[in-house]
Amino acid sequence: MARLLVLVIATAAQVARVEACPPAVALTGDDALVQVIRDQLGARGIASATPPCPAVRARVERRGALLVVRTEGPGGVPIERAVSEAATAATVIESWTRGDVAEPLLAAREVPAREDVAAPALVAAAPPPPAASGIQLFAAEETSLATDRTMWQGLQLGACVMLGPVCVAGRVHAGKVVSRPRPWADFTRKGADFYAGVDVPIALGSLRLTLGFAAGYGSMFTHRASDGGKVGIEVSGPRAEAHAAVSFPLTDHIAFDVMTTGALTQATRMEAHGPDAPDPTVVFPDEPRGFLQLALGIRYGAL
Repeated sequence: MARLLVLVIATAAQVARVEACPPAVALTGDDALVQVIRDQLGARGIASATPPCPAVRARVERRGALLVVRTEGPGGVPIERAVSEAATAATVIESWTRGDVAEPLLAAREVPAREDVAAPALVAAAPPPPAASGIQLFAAEETSLATDRTMWQGLQLGACVMLGPVCVAGRVHAGKVVSRPRPWADFTRKGADFYAGVDVPIALGSLRLTLGFAAGYGSMFTHRASDGGKVGIEVSGPRAEAHAAVSFPLTDHIAFDVMTTGALTQATRMEAHGPDAPDPTVVFPDEPRGFLQLALGIRYGAL
C-alpha cells in the first residue's frame, strides 16, 4: 500500500508539472532570425525550451526572398512552411505549439525549392530595325506639273547600291505631256532624263524615309501635230533634282514607295529634226524650267 501511495503521488506530481509547463519551442537556425522570432513568440506566451518541459523543435532559415520554417510532424515526417516575414513565421511556430490552431496550418503544402523560385521576367527591348543594305531596284509611275503649266505622265526606273550609310543611286525619267495650255494645243512634247546621285535612308520604325539629291542630263522633243510629228525641235541640257521617298515594307524584300521630287532644267543645246527645217514663222513653246513630281511604285532588294 505504501508503494502504491508513493507511485500515485509521483504520477500526480508529474502530471501537475506537465500541466504547469507553458507552450515552448526549441528554435534554431539563422541567428538574427531566431532572435527576432523568439522575441515575438515570447510576447505571445511561447517560452523557450527548458529541461523539465516538453518543447516543439523548429528551425528557421532564409531561402532567397522567403523565410522557411521547419519542424517534424507525426511519424518524423518533416513539415516546412515558406513565409515572407518574421511575424508570419512566429505565427506558424505558435500554431505548432497550440493544438487549437495547429490543424488548419498543418495541412500539407508543396514548398518550392530555392532554385524553383521564379525570377522576375525581363522584357527585352525591341531591337531597332536593321539599316538598309545591299542593292535595291525601284520602278514607279509618276505625274509631273511643270512651270509652263503642262502636266506630264511618265515612268521612273532606278537602282541603288548601299555604301556605308548612303546609297549611290542612278535613275531614269521618261514621260510626255498629257495636258497643255490652249495657245499651243497643236504641239506635242516628250522628254527623258538620266540622273546620278546619293540617297540617305533613315529608319522610321518599320518604315524607311529616303532623302536624296541627284544631277544629270536630259532632253525634250517638241513636235507640231499638224506636221504628222515629222518636224520638231530637241532641246537638251543639265538637270538637278532633290527627292524624298517613304517606303512601306510589304515583305522582307519588297516595299511600296511614295516619292516626291523637285527638279530644275536648263537648255544649253537646240537641234532641229525632220526633212525640212521648222517654219521660222512658227513659234515653238518654251521649255519648262522646273517640275514638281509625285511617283508611286515598288522597291525591291535588301530592305
